Amino acid sequence: MALTILTGSSRGLGAALARLLAGRGGHLVTVSRGGSVELAAACATAGTHHTHLTLDLADADAVSDAGLMLADVCTGHPSVRLIHNAGVVAPIALAHQLDDLGAINQTYQINTTAPIFLTSRVLAGSESATDRRVMLISSNAARSPTAGWGVYCSTKAALDQYAEVVALEQGARLRISSIAPGKVDTDMQAELRAADPERFPAIQRFIDFHAGQQLASPDAVAERLLRLFDSDQFGQKIIDDIRHYPS
Repeated sequence: MALTILTGSSRGLGAALARLLAGRGGHLVTVSRGGSVELAAACATAGTHHTHLTLDLADADAVSDAGLMLADVCTGHPSVRLIHNAGVVAPIALAHQLDDLGAINQTYQINTTAPIFLTSRVLAGSESATDRRVMLISSNAARSPTAGWGVYCSTKAALDQYAEVVALEQGARLRISSIAPGKVDTDMQAELRAADPERFPAIQRFIDFHAGQQLASPDAVAERLLRLFDSDQFGQKIIDDIRHYPS
């Protein structure tokens, strides 16, 4: 029975991924601050064993406990798949305005530290698995600097480099990719469009994306990501972008 673990499953792209995974059978573990009655019902209808882990990734102690649980859940599964989707974009500010240490640390904890730690526990618990895959949902922000977005860009760039290191260490024992999903119509995009222009000079670009209908639907992107995740192509490029693959 395949085991799939998905973080950030309650909204946007994560919720779309969860809906698709719910219909696949096996064991689905969702991780987010809130559960979904609809998702639980969809899993029950499809015969998918569903475990929801209520977790705030900003809480280091809770993440530590969750890591132990995930390691135990992975034990004995021949196929273990992990998708790190959770992430936040704040604080949005120019370099000289980044004066809230707590906010900076929280974003690194959610976007970078928690994924690294949880991945370590999944790898430790799944050593006997014959099919192990890790997908890190990255961003074009990791590869293209944007004024006012220093914290977010750097957290995602850190995950890109982390993926390269893990691939080097694990070799053929693991398929891993840090993949940008493109421009997706989510709450994160809405947050960017509502930012203070004095702190986010790139705001007009994101307003134009929305006005020009350049944002893909979460459902369409989720389908493409899972199609790649299932394929033999997954992991051949460690730093990847879903827009490089056919719709």
